[in-house]
Amino acid sequence: MNRLIAWLRVALIDLRGSAARFTILIACLALGVAAIGVVSSVRSAVETAIARDARAILGGDLELRSQRTDITPDVLSALEKLGPVNREVQLNSQAQKGYLSAFLSLRGVGDLYPLVGDVVLAPGALPGSTADLLGQQNGVWGILLSPQAALRLEAAPGDTIRVGTLELQLRGIIDTLPDQATLGFQLGAPALVSDATLPLAGLKQEGVLNQFQYKVLLEDTDFASAETALEEQFPDSEVRIRSPREATASIARFITIFGNFMLLVALSSMVVGGLGAANAVTAYVGERQSAIATMRSLGASGNRIMVQFLAQIIFLSLLSIAIGLVAIAVGTFAILPLLAGLIGLDLPAALDLRSMAAAGGIGLVTAIIFAWLPLLHARAIRPALLFRAGGSSNLERQDWRSWLTPIASVPLLIGFALLFALTLSIASDMQLVAIYFAGTVVAFLLLRLAAALLGLILSRVPPPPNRLLRMALSAIVRPGAPTTTVLVSMGMGLSLLLLIVTTQSNINNQIATEVTTEAPAFVLLDLDKPNLAALTDFVAATPDIEALTTIPMLRGTITALKGAPPPTSEDDISRDVADMFRGDTALTWSAAMPADTVIAEGEWWTEDYSGDPQVSLSTEMRDALDLSIGDSIEIAVAGRPLAMTIASFRLIDWRSPNFNFRIIVSPGLIESAPQSYFGTITVAEGADGVVEAALLGDFPQLNFVPVGDTLARVRAVFDGLINAIALVSGTAVLAGILVLAGALSVGRQQRQADAVVMKVLGAKRSDVIAAFLIEYALLGAIAAVLASGIAMLGAWAAATWLLEIDFMVPVGQLGLVALLVIVVTIVTGAATTWSAMSTTPAAKLRMETP
Repeated sequence: MNRLIAWLRVALIDLRGSAARFTILIACLALGVAAIGVVSSVRSAVETAIARDARAILGGDLELRSQRTDITPDVLSALEKLGPVNREVQLNSQAQKGYLSAFLSLRGVGDLYPLVGDVVLAPGALPGSTADLLGQQNGVWGILLSPQAALRLEAAPGDTIRVGTLELQLRGIIDTLPDQATLGFQLGAPALVSDATLPLAGLKQEGVLNQFQYKVLLEDTDFASAETALEEQFPDSEVRIRSPREATASIARFITIFGNFMLLVALSSMVVGGLGAANAVTAYVGERQSAIATMRSLGASGNRIMVQFLAQIIFLSLLSIAIGLVAIAVGTFAILPLLAGLIGLDLPAALDLRSMAAAGGIGLVTAIIFAWLPLLHARAIRPALLFRAGGSSNLERQDWRSWLTPIASVPLLIGFALLFALTLSIASDMQLVAIYFAGTVVAFLLLRLAAALLGLILSRVPPPPNRLLRMALSAIVRPGAPTTTVLVSMGMGLSLLLLIVTTQSNINNQIATEVTTEAPAFVLLDLDKPNLAALTDFVAATPDIEALTTIPMLRGTITALKGAPPPTSEDDISRDVADMFRGDTALTWSAAMPADTVIAEGEWWTEDYSGDPQVSLSTEMRDALDLSIGDSIEIAVAGRPLAMTIASFRLIDWRSPNFNFRIIVSPGLIESAPQSYFGTITVAEGADGVVEAALLGDFPQLNFVPVGDTLARVRAVFDGLINAIALVSGTAVLAGILVLAGALSVGRQQRQADAVVMKVLGAKRSDVIAAFLIEYALLGAIAAVLASGIAMLGAWAAATWLLEIDFMVPVGQLGLVALLVIVVTIVTGAATTWSAMSTTPAAKLRMETP
């Protein structure tokens, strides 16, 4: 033990004069620890808040939800026996102030809202409770708007806003709602009114996209007992009952999935930082070869050398981790308040010690893994090195077979197992973590292979006539050149960033071109026949409207398939199809085959068909339910069962702007069933605002969706998520730049020797500098090309199989990134090796003279 303590003491003393050489190692590891720790801590804080505030997020102890239609009085009476009840109606509507309009996701709430928590309003709101602000004052009802809607309407508290046919007073701007997190993505800007104002405004409460929610504060029972009692009392009711835990399950699942992905992106910065650690240790061992050989000649064993250098690496890693932990604390305290306002959760500034410990552990294990092989190199140095000529700091190339020896492979395998376990402790998804590790290894091998092939190709290419270019190419392929290290380190971080940038570009391009170009200006919801007739006349009299398209929509319950009871929503079938058996489902009828329909199997009926009812289903239903042409399906429409024969199966492109129904019925009996209409309006270019104002003026109660606003909200959501990922992935690029600096500094002594030889042979200082800069530019260009190739492959796979959107190569963005990479490589290389380029032959010879 005393001997080990003495060894460690010597290691720390030896490190005092060498700590500055490890700036790159410290920076890389600290950056990786900070990225992982901040992402993990923020995710943990959000998950803790969801679990802690599930009751407030739901808005009660029990929620009963009904889609499209309100509950019956006997169900409401049963709820009131359980405790205080608040009624909410969610629908879409338009708000107007003068010539300005805003599309709202409107919530009509009862006087008890919110049962749990508080509505927080921005400064400037009128005084009073939520019920008072939404209630009637001097004959005028109130409304609370989100900041987006108020900005769109240029409205302030006290202004008059029209919703439907009713004039409302804006009494406050919403800051946060206690149940905001359960609302999810909304088509319009959030707004609150009293549910008593909805019929006064002429708004249709029951509709396709409308939802009725009843929140209950349980008094003398628990959720399980209340749920059982309601299900036994109303077994045929098509309502959904949720507990606070169930209501927050989807939010928690999204946070977990997105958080895991962000963690793995942050881990990429640590992987790149590990390469920086390997470079730093390699450079350090190379520069200390003579000292190590001297120690060996004085009797130091290989294990003694190993312990000394390993102790130094561990000490430096702990220093890096300490810096990273401080960064985690600062980043977490800065991000949580900002995030709390965005997602409507109470996120107190607190540190997650588990996340910090895991991040620190990952940093330490990563440093040891990447430093292990250079340390083994130090262990293998012999005293005979003292008798060799030359002062190069380059280490001899290791035989790959030496990596398979127990002393090399066993610690590395243990290290990778620890790294996997630590990552899994915070990512909690073994499959995702395994895929990430496998993908990282594949990307690493691809970059190594590409670097090797590049060296082979350049070594066989005839020398170019230009002298400077010839010198730059020879420097790239010479023994000891940092080419492989630069390409791998820069390629790993850069390929990740380019993958994200390309994916974001493809999503935005899909929205901006295909969707925006083909989509109508407005989507009409819940049209009845009288409104449809009046709207048809309006369209005919409005020259700015190019087309009105309508389609009937009915609701029905599938009661039998192939003469047997249908599956339930809990059976092992795809989620989309399973949702069709959770209550009723949407269907339509049509005599003519809709435009762009693709029949995969069977035939469409004739337009004058009048025989037994037939039906055309989607191929998803065929595959999930094992259906065939000629099979029977029974659907109850308005309580009347309708038996039909399957005539065809259709391929449905859910990205198309057309109305898509999985079930289309032949004309006949179904035409007399209760039904409403969906519709679309296409307008002349630039006429959206004029037509919208005309629609609101002539049809204030019409429920329609401005497609442009909705697409803008969709794009904003995607951009927000992808920008967050890009921000984290930027740490990997920053780590790559640090690694680049470290890699170029590894051969600093060799570059000094090269510069001296070039000057002795007649080269000017400007020639030496130009040759080095061309070399750096070529390295940057090659790294950009390799990273672009890997990123394009990943982006194509994501677009084709994950997002199912068209793939395109963003040439302009790739070119800009390539140019930036070249500039960064040149600047970093010049800053790192400037003194080497400026070395005079006399100075170098004096250094070499004993």
